[in-house]
Amino acid sequence: MAGPLKTYAFINAKLRTRISKILPQEFIRQLVRSRSLAESVQMLAETDFAPVQKIYEQTGDIKSAELEMLSEELAIYLELEKLVEEEVRGFVHALSMRFETENLKNALRLWFDRRIRGRSIEDALSYLLREPIHHPIDLDAVIHADTLEQAAERLQATPYGAIVRQHAGRVMEDSSLFSLELALDRFQFGRLVQAADQLTPRDRDIAQRLIGVEIDLQNIGWLIRFKHFYSLDVEQALGSTLPGGLNLAPELMRASYESEHTDREISTLVGRRYPEIAPLLASRDQTRITSRLTMIERVLGQIMTIEVRKILAGYPFTIGIIMAYFILKSDEMRKIMTVLNAKFYEWPEESILALI
Repeated sequence: MAGPLKTYAFINAKLRTRISKILPQEFIRQLVRSRSLAESVQMLAETDFAPVQKIYEQTGDIKSAELEMLSEELAIYLELEKLVEEEVRGFVHALSMRFETENLKNALRLWFDRRIRGRSIEDALSYLLREPIHHPIDLDAVIHADTLEQAAERLQATPYGAIVRQHAGRVMEDSSLFSLELALDRFQFGRLVQAADQLTPRDRDIAQRLIGVEIDLQNIGWLIRFKHFYSLDVEQALGSTLPGGLNLAPELMRASYESEHTDREISTLVGRRYPEIAPLLASRDQTRITSRLTMIERVLGQIMTIEVRKILAGYPFTIGIIMAYFILKSDEMRKIMTVLNAKFYEWPEESILALI
Protein backbone atom coordinates (compact mmCIF):
# COMPACT_ATOMS: atom_id res chain seq x y z
CA MET A 1 0.00 0.00 0.00
CA ALA A 2 1.30 3.45 -0.95
CA GLY A 3 2.06 5.94 1.83
CA PRO A 4 0.03 9.13 2.24
CA LEU A 5 2.55 11.30 0.40
CA LYS A 6 2.49 9.10 -2.70
CA THR A 7 -1.26 8.66 -2.46
CA TYR A 8 -2.18 12.33 -2.16
CA ALA A 9 0.73 14.56 -3.31
CA PHE A 10 -0.45 14.96 -6.91
CA ILE A 11 -4.17 15.07 -6.17
CA ASN A 12 -3.64 17.50 -3.29
CA ALA A 13 -1.86 20.00 -5.55
CA LYS A 14 -4.47 19.61 -8.28
CA LEU A 15 -7.47 20.04 -6.00
CA ARG A 16 -6.02 22.95 -4.04
CA THR A 17 -5.63 24.79 -7.34
CA ARG A 18 -9.27 24.12 -8.11
CA ILE A 19 -10.38 25.08 -4.61
CA SER A 20 -8.58 28.42 -5.01
CA LYS A 21 -10.90 29.14 -7.96
CA ILE A 22 -14.13 28.50 -6.06
CA LEU A 23 -16.19 31.66 -6.16
CA PRO A 24 -16.12 33.69 -2.93
CA GLN A 25 -19.29 34.60 -1.08
CA GLU A 26 -18.97 38.22 -2.18
CA PHE A 27 -19.18 37.16 -5.84
CA ILE A 28 -22.33 35.16 -5.06
CA ARG A 29 -23.81 38.27 -3.45
CA GLN A 30 -22.95 40.23 -6.60
CA LEU A 31 -24.89 37.64 -8.60
CA VAL A 32 -27.82 38.17 -6.29
CA ARG A 33 -27.59 41.95 -6.73
CA SER A 34 -27.57 41.71 -10.54
CA ARG A 35 -30.55 43.29 -12.27
CA SER A 36 -31.65 40.24 -14.25
CA LEU A 37 -31.02 36.60 -15.00
CA ALA A 38 -29.16 37.54 -18.20
CA GLU A 39 -26.86 39.85 -16.25
CA SER A 40 -26.11 37.25 -13.57
CA VAL A 41 -25.32 34.64 -16.23
CA GLN A 42 -23.05 37.10 -18.02
CA MET A 43 -21.09 37.55 -14.79
CA LEU A 44 -20.11 33.87 -14.99
CA ALA A 45 -18.26 34.42 -18.28
CA GLU A 46 -14.92 35.11 -16.56
CA THR A 47 -15.17 32.16 -14.15
CA ASP A 48 -14.88 28.39 -14.44
CA PHE A 49 -18.61 28.48 -15.21
CA ALA A 50 -18.05 30.15 -18.57
CA PRO A 51 -19.56 27.12 -20.43
CA VAL A 52 -22.80 27.74 -18.53
CA GLN A 53 -22.87 31.30 -19.80
CA LYS A 54 -22.24 30.15 -23.38
CA ILE A 55 -25.02 27.55 -23.25
CA TYR A 56 -27.48 30.11 -21.92
CA GLU A 57 -26.54 32.63 -24.60
CA GLN A 58 -27.08 29.97 -27.28
CA THR A 59 -30.35 28.58 -25.95
CA GLY A 60 -31.87 31.09 -23.53
CA ASP A 61 -32.72 28.02 -21.46
CA ILE A 62 -31.70 28.06 -17.81
CA LYS A 63 -32.27 24.32 -17.42
CA SER A 64 -29.82 23.59 -20.24
CA ALA A 65 -27.30 25.84 -18.51
CA GLU A 66 -27.79 23.95 -15.24
CA LEU A 67 -27.35 20.63 -17.03
CA GLU A 68 -24.06 21.87 -18.49
CA MET A 69 -22.91 22.84 -15.01
CA LEU A 70 -23.77 19.40 -13.67
CA SER A 71 -22.12 17.63 -16.60
CA GLU A 72 -18.89 19.61 -16.15
CA GLU A 73 -18.81 18.72 -12.47
CA LEU A 74 -19.45 15.03 -13.12
CA ALA A 75 -16.53 14.99 -15.57
CA ILE A 76 -14.24 16.22 -12.79
CA TYR A 77 -15.25 13.38 -10.47
CA LEU A 78 -14.86 10.74 -13.15
CA GLU A 79 -11.42 12.19 -13.87
CA LEU A 80 -10.58 12.02 -10.15
CA GLU A 81 -11.46 8.33 -10.08
CA LYS A 82 -8.81 7.71 -12.72
CA LEU A 83 -6.18 9.89 -11.05
CA VAL A 84 -6.31 8.66 -7.44
CA GLU A 85 -4.46 5.66 -6.07
CA GLU A 86 -6.26 2.33 -5.88
CA GLU A 87 -6.76 2.46 -2.11
CA VAL A 88 -8.97 5.56 -2.30
CA ARG A 89 -10.62 4.94 -5.67
CA GLY A 90 -13.56 3.13 -4.12
CA PHE A 91 -14.30 6.09 -1.89
CA VAL A 92 -14.19 8.59 -4.78
CA HIS A 93 -16.45 6.20 -6.68
CA ALA A 94 -18.93 6.33 -3.80
CA LEU A 95 -18.76 10.14 -3.71
CA SER A 96 -19.56 10.42 -7.41
CA MET A 97 -22.46 7.96 -7.08
CA ARG A 98 -24.55 10.96 -6.00
CA PHE A 99 -24.73 12.04 -9.64
CA GLU A 100 -26.07 8.66 -10.71
CA THR A 101 -28.72 8.33 -8.00
CA GLU A 102 -29.93 11.91 -8.54
CA ASN A 103 -30.12 11.32 -12.28
CA LEU A 104 -32.12 8.13 -11.74
CA LYS A 105 -34.46 9.94 -9.35
CA ASN A 106 -35.08 12.56 -12.05
CA ALA A 107 -35.86 9.79 -14.54
CA LEU A 108 -38.28 8.17 -12.09
CA ARG A 109 -40.00 11.53 -11.58
CA LEU A 110 -40.52 11.70 -15.34
CA TRP A 111 -41.93 8.15 -15.26
CA PHE A 112 -44.30 9.24 -12.47
CA ASP A 113 -45.38 12.36 -14.37
CA ARG A 114 -45.99 10.37 -17.55
CA ARG A 115 -47.59 7.23 -16.11
CA ILE A 116 -49.39 8.41 -12.97
CA ARG A 117 -50.11 12.08 -13.57
CA GLY A 118 -50.67 11.76 -17.32
CA ARG A 119 -48.45 14.72 -18.13
CA SER A 120 -46.38 15.33 -21.23
CA ILE A 121 -42.68 14.92 -20.51
CA GLU A 122 -41.17 15.39 -23.95
CA ASP A 123 -39.69 18.79 -23.16
CA ALA A 124 -38.03 17.47 -20.00
CA LEU A 125 -36.26 14.46 -21.53
CA SER A 126 -33.30 16.54 -22.66
CA TYR A 127 -32.49 17.67 -19.11
CA LEU A 128 -31.08 14.33 -17.94
CA LEU A 129 -27.38 13.45 -17.81
CA ARG A 130 -26.89 11.08 -20.71
CA GLU A 131 -23.21 10.17 -20.32
CA PRO A 132 -22.61 6.85 -18.53
CA ILE A 133 -21.57 7.17 -14.90
CA HIS A 134 -21.07 3.85 -13.09
CA HIS A 135 -23.86 1.45 -14.04
CA PRO A 136 -25.56 0.67 -17.37
CA ILE A 137 -28.84 2.57 -17.04
CA ASP A 138 -31.15 3.00 -20.01
CA LEU A 139 -32.97 6.08 -18.81
CA ASP A 140 -35.50 6.09 -21.64
CA ALA A 141 -36.38 2.45 -20.96
CA VAL A 142 -37.04 3.32 -17.32
CA ILE A 143 -39.08 6.42 -18.16
CA HIS A 144 -41.26 4.59 -20.69
CA ALA A 145 -41.83 1.46 -18.62
CA ASP A 146 -45.50 0.58 -18.15
CA THR A 147 -45.03 -0.17 -14.45
CA LEU A 148 -42.40 0.33 -11.78
CA GLU A 149 -41.91 -3.43 -11.71
CA GLN A 150 -41.02 -3.24 -15.40
CA ALA A 151 -38.68 -0.33 -14.68
CA ALA A 152 -37.04 -2.49 -11.99
CA GLU A 153 -36.47 -5.24 -14.57
CA ARG A 154 -34.74 -2.73 -16.82
CA LEU A 155 -32.49 -1.81 -13.88
CA GLN A 156 -31.71 -5.39 -12.87
CA ALA A 157 -28.06 -5.08 -13.91
CA THR A 158 -27.64 -2.29 -11.35
CA PRO A 159 -28.05 -2.08 -7.56
CA TYR A 160 -31.12 0.09 -8.10
CA GLY A 161 -33.38 -2.58 -9.57
CA ALA A 162 -34.02 -4.29 -6.23
CA ILE A 163 -34.73 -0.93 -4.55
CA VAL A 164 -37.28 0.09 -7.19
CA ARG A 165 -38.96 -3.32 -7.04
CA GLN A 166 -39.14 -3.23 -3.24
CA HIS A 167 -40.89 0.14 -3.18
CA ALA A 168 -43.07 -0.17 -6.29
CA GLY A 169 -46.17 -1.17 -4.36
CA ARG A 170 -45.76 1.61 -1.81
CA VAL A 171 -45.38 4.20 -4.58
CA MET A 172 -48.66 3.12 -6.18
CA GLU A 173 -50.44 2.89 -2.84
CA ASP A 174 -49.35 6.38 -1.77
CA SER A 175 -49.38 7.95 -5.25
CA SER A 176 -46.00 9.36 -4.30
CA LEU A 177 -42.32 8.65 -5.01
CA PHE A 178 -41.45 9.68 -1.47
CA SER A 179 -40.54 6.23 -0.09
CA LEU A 180 -38.56 5.27 -3.20
CA GLU A 181 -36.55 8.49 -3.30
CA LEU A 182 -35.82 8.14 0.40
CA ALA A 183 -34.61 4.57 -0.14
CA LEU A 184 -32.29 5.68 -2.96
CA ASP A 185 -30.83 8.41 -0.74
CA ARG A 186 -30.28 5.93 2.08
CA PHE A 187 -28.58 3.54 -0.34
CA GLN A 188 -26.24 6.27 -1.57
CA PHE A 189 -25.19 7.29 1.94
CA GLY A 190 -24.85 3.66 2.96
CA ARG A 191 -22.41 3.05 0.12
CA LEU A 192 -20.42 6.12 1.15
CA VAL A 193 -20.17 4.94 4.76
CA GLN A 194 -19.10 1.46 3.60
CA ALA A 195 -16.42 2.96 1.36
CA ALA A 196 -15.12 5.09 4.24
CA ASP A 197 -14.79 1.97 6.38
CA GLN A 198 -12.25 0.59 3.87
CA LEU A 199 -9.87 3.54 4.21
CA THR A 200 -6.75 3.71 6.40
CA PRO A 201 -7.41 4.65 10.04
CA ARG A 202 -6.43 8.33 9.58
CA ASP A 203 -8.47 8.68 6.41
CA ARG A 204 -11.37 6.76 7.89
CA ASP A 205 -11.60 9.11 10.90
CA ILE A 206 -11.58 12.19 8.64
CA ALA A 207 -14.12 10.74 6.23
CA GLN A 208 -16.47 9.58 8.97
CA ARG A 209 -16.43 13.00 10.61
CA LEU A 210 -17.29 14.86 7.42
CA ILE A 211 -19.84 12.24 6.39
CA GLY A 212 -21.37 12.66 9.84
CA VAL A 213 -21.91 16.38 9.19
CA GLU A 214 -23.33 15.55 5.73
CA ILE A 215 -25.74 13.11 7.37
CA ASP A 216 -26.78 15.80 9.87
CA LEU A 217 -27.51 18.18 7.00
CA GLN A 218 -29.40 15.50 5.08
CA ASN A 219 -31.44 14.59 8.13
CA ILE A 220 -32.44 18.15 8.99
CA GLY A 221 -33.35 18.74 5.34
CA TRP A 222 -35.54 15.66 5.41
CA LEU A 223 -37.15 16.71 8.69
CA ILE A 224 -38.14 20.03 7.13
CA ARG A 225 -39.72 18.16 4.21
CA PHE A 226 -41.39 15.64 6.50
CA LYS A 227 -42.91 18.43 8.55
CA HIS A 228 -44.16 20.71 5.80
CA PHE A 229 -44.89 18.47 2.82
CA TYR A 230 -45.77 15.10 4.31
CA SER A 231 -47.02 15.96 7.83
CA LEU A 232 -45.36 12.86 9.30
CA ASP A 233 -45.61 12.25 13.02
CA VAL A 234 -42.37 12.33 14.95
CA GLU A 235 -41.89 8.54 15.01
CA GLN A 236 -42.34 8.23 11.24
CA ALA A 237 -40.03 11.17 10.65
CA LEU A 238 -37.23 9.94 12.91
CA GLY A 239 -37.58 6.42 11.53
CA SER A 240 -36.80 7.75 8.07
CA THR A 241 -33.59 9.55 9.02
CA LEU A 242 -30.06 8.24 8.63
CA PRO A 243 -27.89 6.94 11.46
CA GLY A 244 -24.35 8.15 11.91
CA GLY A 245 -24.76 11.91 12.24
CA LEU A 246 -21.98 13.80 14.01
CA ASN A 247 -23.95 16.31 16.10
CA LEU A 248 -27.67 15.62 15.75
CA ALA A 249 -28.50 12.79 18.14
CA PRO A 250 -32.02 11.30 17.88
CA GLU A 251 -33.10 13.13 21.03
CA LEU A 252 -32.10 16.49 19.57
CA MET A 253 -33.84 15.72 16.27
CA ARG A 254 -36.98 14.74 18.19
CA ALA A 255 -36.94 17.97 20.21
CA SER A 256 -36.37 19.98 17.03
CA TYR A 257 -39.25 18.28 15.22
CA GLU A 258 -41.76 18.59 18.03
CA SER A 259 -43.15 21.77 19.52
CA GLU A 260 -40.67 21.85 22.39
CA HIS A 261 -38.11 24.63 22.74
CA THR A 262 -34.63 23.55 21.69
CA ASP A 263 -32.64 26.61 22.79
CA ARG A 264 -30.82 24.80 25.57
CA GLU A 265 -29.90 21.72 23.50
CA ILE A 266 -28.65 23.71 20.52
CA SER A 267 -26.79 26.22 22.70
CA THR A 268 -25.07 23.42 24.57
CA LEU A 269 -24.05 21.73 21.31
CA VAL A 270 -22.71 24.90 19.71
CA GLY A 271 -21.10 26.27 22.87
CA ARG A 272 -19.19 23.06 23.49
CA ARG A 273 -17.90 22.31 20.01
CA TYR A 274 -18.29 25.40 17.83
CA PRO A 275 -18.43 28.59 19.94
CA GLU A 276 -17.65 30.76 16.91
CA ILE A 277 -21.14 30.22 15.43
CA ALA A 278 -23.13 30.80 18.61
CA PRO A 279 -24.26 34.26 17.33
CA LEU A 280 -26.38 32.49 14.70
CA LEU A 281 -28.66 31.28 17.48
CA ALA A 282 -29.59 34.79 18.48
CA SER A 283 -30.53 35.75 14.92
CA ARG A 284 -33.40 33.29 14.56
CA ASP A 285 -36.98 33.27 15.80
CA GLN A 286 -37.02 29.96 17.67
CA THR A 287 -40.66 30.19 18.73
CA ARG A 288 -41.85 28.46 15.57
CA ILE A 289 -40.97 24.93 14.46
CA THR A 290 -40.21 26.19 10.94
CA SER A 291 -37.73 28.74 12.22
CA ARG A 292 -36.02 26.29 14.58
CA LEU A 293 -35.49 23.66 11.90
CA THR A 294 -34.24 26.28 9.45
CA MET A 295 -31.94 27.73 12.09
CA ILE A 296 -30.48 24.29 12.81
CA GLU A 297 -29.92 23.76 9.07
CA ARG A 298 -28.02 27.08 8.90
CA VAL A 299 -25.96 26.15 11.97
CA LEU A 300 -25.09 22.78 10.45
CA GLY A 301 -23.98 24.49 7.25
CA GLN A 302 -21.62 26.66 9.29
CA ILE A 303 -20.33 23.59 11.12
CA MET A 304 -19.51 22.01 7.76
CA THR A 305 -17.59 25.15 6.79
CA ILE A 306 -15.57 24.99 10.01
CA GLU A 307 -14.76 21.32 9.52
CA VAL A 308 -13.61 21.92 5.95
CA ARG A 309 -11.37 24.80 7.06
CA LYS A 310 -9.76 22.52 9.62
CA ILE A 311 -9.05 19.99 6.88
CA LEU A 312 -7.50 22.57 4.57
CA ALA A 313 -5.33 23.99 7.36
CA GLY A 314 -4.16 20.59 8.60
CA TYR A 315 -1.94 17.80 7.31
CA PRO A 316 -2.45 17.93 3.54
CA PHE A 317 -1.97 14.31 2.52
CA THR A 318 -5.29 12.73 3.51
CA ILE A 319 -8.69 11.90 2.06
CA GLY A 320 -9.76 15.24 3.54
CA ILE A 321 -8.59 17.19 0.49
CA ILE A 322 -10.93 15.18 -1.76
CA MET A 323 -13.85 15.56 0.63
CA ALA A 324 -13.15 19.27 1.11
CA TYR A 325 -13.27 19.78 -2.64
CA PHE A 326 -16.44 17.71 -2.95
CA ILE A 327 -18.18 19.73 -0.22
CA LEU A 328 -17.00 23.17 -1.35
CA LYS A 329 -17.76 22.54 -5.02
CA SER A 330 -21.20 21.10 -4.26
CA ASP A 331 -21.98 24.16 -2.14
CA GLU A 332 -20.77 26.51 -4.87
CA MET A 333 -22.97 24.78 -7.46
CA ARG A 334 -25.98 24.83 -5.13
CA LYS A 335 -25.59 28.57 -4.57
CA ILE A 336 -25.23 29.36 -8.27
CA MET A 337 -28.20 27.20 -9.21
CA THR A 338 -30.24 28.82 -6.45
CA VAL A 339 -29.40 32.32 -7.66
CA LEU A 340 -30.06 31.56 -11.34
CA ASN A 341 -33.39 29.90 -10.64
CA ALA A 342 -34.42 32.69 -8.28
CA LYS A 343 -33.51 35.26 -10.92
CA PHE A 344 -35.58 33.33 -13.45
CA TYR A 345 -38.60 33.61 -11.17
CA GLU A 346 -37.75 37.23 -10.29
CA TRP A 347 -37.44 36.70 -6.56
CA PRO A 348 -36.45 39.73 -4.47
CA GLU A 349 -32.84 39.97 -3.28
CA GLU A 350 -33.65 39.38 0.38
CA SER A 351 -35.42 36.11 -0.41
CA ILE A 352 -32.46 34.85 -2.43
CA LEU A 353 -29.92 35.86 0.23
CA ALA A 354 -31.88 33.90 2.83
CA LEU A 355 -31.25 30.74 0.80
CA ILE A 356 -27.50 31.11 0.30
